[in-house]
Amino acid sequence: MIDRDAMPAHRHRVVVVDADHRVRASLAGLLDLGEHLEVVGQAGDVGAALAICQTTRPEVVVVDPRLPDVDGGLALITVLRRRVPGIRVLVIGWAGSLEHRLLSSEADALVPKSLAPQELVERIIELADAPPARPIQEAI
Repeated sequence: MIDRDAMPAHRHRVVVVDADHRVRASLAGLLDLGEHLEVVGQAGDVGAALAICQTTRPEVVVVDPRLPDVDGGLALITVLRRRVPGIRVLVIGWAGSLEHRLLSSEADALVPKSLAPQELVERIIELADAPPARPIQEAI
């Protein structure tokens, strides 16, 4: 039985975007286990991600930049900024050739996929609670 009094008054709404359905489902399941985050949607491509974010209005979207289409993840960030005001974008990926482009993109934060689960949850919560126009934070 869930003790409703012990649960936080507000769970941060999150959307997970990753082209690999196994990674996406695993990450969403992990984030949804805790009491502070609620995964309100998942997407594997730019079109689905935009539709879900416009419908559910999450506080944070976790994006793997390697989406189908040329520069899909990077393009998604730019479009999300215009269509979903106030959304926070956390880019999650492997360090590599996209890193310099991500740092100049409009992402709020960049973390490695190798980050420990609890650290990832903490970063998402920090990002959701941050004031608007927070500069990018590099964790890779």
